[in-house]
Amino acid sequence: MGNKAMGEHLDLVLSRFGNMLKRITANNAEFDDLCVKHAEVTSEIRKLDAASDPRQAELDDRLRRRRAAMEDQMFAIMQSNTRV
Repeated sequence: MGNKAMGEHLDLVLSRFGNMLKRITANNAEFDDLCVKHAEVTSEIRKLDAASDPRQAELDDRLRRRRAAMEDQMFAIMQSNTRV
């Protein structure tokens, strides 16, 4: 499969998920709040220098675990709102 064909497939998938996410965010305050918190935690992770500072590495690990837990919650909400 060429890059153009793969790009078209991904565009269709992204469109479907994008529409679902917009619908869920508009109707589910908990999901919207999780998205905001996820962005905040991701931003914090990106600011850290975990490779050279052991304290920051420890914080990085805790933040990544928190983000993964939020993603689990977000995926559960997405699954319960998926239209067949």
